[in-house]
Amino acid sequence: MDELDRLLAETMHDAAGRAPSDDGLLRGVHTRSRVLRRRRMITTSVSAVVAVVAVGVPVAAVLTTRPEPVVPPAATAPAVPPSPTAAASASPSPPAAPPSSGPPSPSAPPPESEAPAGTAVTLAEGWTAPVFPYTLPPADDRRTPVATMSGGDLIGFFETTDPAHEADITVTVSGVRPSFGTPGTETARQVRGRAGTLRTVDVQPARQLTLYWQESPGRWISLTTDDTYTPDQVVEWAGALSEASIAVQPPFRLGVSPAGLTTTTVTKSRMIFTGPGDVSLILRKRQQLTGTNQTINGYAAALTRDDAGARLTIDVDDWDATLEITVTGGLTITDADLLRLGTGVQLLTRSNPE
Repeated sequence: MDELDRLLAETMHDAAGRAPSDDGLLRGVHTRSRVLRRRRMITTSVSAVVAVVAVGVPVAAVLTTRPEPVVPPAATAPAVPPSPTAAASASPSPPAAPPSSGPPSPSAPPPESEAPAGTAVTLAEGWTAPVFPYTLPPADDRRTPVATMSGGDLIGFFETTDPAHEADITVTVSGVRPSFGTPGTETARQVRGRAGTLRTVDVQPARQLTLYWQESPGRWISLTTDDTYTPDQVVEWAGALSEASIAVQPPFRLGVSPAGLTTTTVTKSRMIFTGPGDVSLILRKRQQLTGTNQTINGYAAALTRDDAGARLTIDVDDWDATLEITVTGGLTITDADLLRLGTGVQLLTRSNPE
């Protein structure tokens, strides 16, 4: 063996000494294979993340989403064509509304003259005054009786011109038994052939005497005066009442009035008409008027609406008064009719702001 063969043999012998055993070599191959496989999986995942970020899809969605297993559809019955009747009765679907080109516009508010749902007030020409149905014998020391109304009760006022010897008398006709807010002493008395009650209230400067009785079904009468008269004289005054027709005197002349409503109050400052609700005309001492938006017969006025109803307030400055017209209690009225009602009001000399 020459020198070259000797060197080659020594090198191969050294390499064989350093070579792993058969088992060690197999473990090394398996370990290397697992390392390479993990590197490929990490590289693939990182590539997917980069792609997902590029298109804006959440990373978690890509990494966790898995395709659903394909399940064969269940067997279904063969489709049956609809009968001609069913086909004819089916309504075509309405076409879809075109998309809006902008934000929805707010709904328009109702016109100012449009009143809420309720019983509408209509107007009739003029006004017919209720009448007080009784009077007392005329006398030189007693003025012409004046009739008013309050809450549906008819009231006759008989004023004396001789307060030193006579007294004023007030007669009230009502549909219900009278009630009283102050304590008093009551005694039974016969009046006009009927059972009555004399009520005495001890006040100053004179005791108040009220005699009341049921005149007929649905009608009660009370006569009120003071102790200028004795109880027997009060009974005599009641017996002197006779039928009459004295018109109630209003504080205003009305060009129009609410049709179909009942007049329930007429005083020197008020007129109230009642039905399902109320139409009220009240003359008050002058108040500061704000928010004027109308002119009525040359006077500044304000027409407003709220949950309670409609209101027209008129500044009657030359009377140093404010006229207030309200429509409430479920009644409704248009602006035009409310202005028409206010325009037709004329104050009379007997008007007296409250």
